[in-house]
Amino acid sequence: MKKDIRGHRTSVQHSGPVNLKGDTCSGISHVNFYRWIEEGEHDRQDFKETISSSRKIAKTLCAFANTRGGRLLVGVRDNGSLRHLDTEAEKQMLENAGNFFCMPEVPLNFHPLQVGMKEVLMVEIKESDHKPVCCLSDEGEWEVYIRSNDRCLLASDMSIRMLQNEEPERKDEPVLEFGSKEQALLDYLRTNPRINVSQCKSMFNIGTVRARNMLIQLTRSGLLTLHSHEKEDFFTLGPGGNAGSENGRFARSRP
Repeated sequence: MKKDIRGHRTSVQHSGPVNLKGDTCSGISHVNFYRWIEEGEHDRQDFKETISSSRKIAKTLCAFANTRGGRLLVGVRDNGSLRHLDTEAEKQMLENAGNFFCMPEVPLNFHPLQVGMKEVLMVEIKESDHKPVCCLSDEGEWEVYIRSNDRCLLASDMSIRMLQNEEPERKDEPVLEFGSKEQALLDYLRTNPRINVSQCKSMFNIGTVRARNMLIQLTRSGLLTLHSHEKEDFFTLGPGGNAGSENGRFARSRP
């Protein structure tokens, strides 16, 4: 699959360098910045010493856009030390990544930051409203990545199915009705750390498709959390999984 890049321009916001010696109107201060450094890399933050390739960084943009969005700190080494950047060159590489190596395009919001004598770059990537976002691999294939902890992982078929059917957050979430099997699965996860499709099949003596659909339905409702792993996906109790029940009805919640 090829992407026509003619005439494509993603929405990019630019701002002048922010001096981090004091609080700023943008809400970014030296306190914010050094707190981010102390957090290290995680599911919503990544450090890059520099951008060496638009194609390579597209994978990170894609993963953030498919998950919960994130923050890219460019000019920050893995150990937290800083490197002075030509921020305009870094912006160009990132714009190319968002415009031409991601589909649909990934909007970026740039914040150059002046830290002492060094200029670094903070880039905001919002969660996409049009999932799954794909990025172009070295082999010319469009691939889907998601963010898990501090890593960008190639999405499994189940993760892609979840992204394809994910609905925008709504104020009036419908009530999910389910039976004894779903309740038993939640009870199991209150005393066990995880479950996968094979274990769910064995527990209830049901087929693969039914087990997978049950797990996906509960995940979409916020009762379970899907964890993508290189070997096999698994599920844990989600944010709504400890909620009380009434006549087998659970209010849906979004993680």
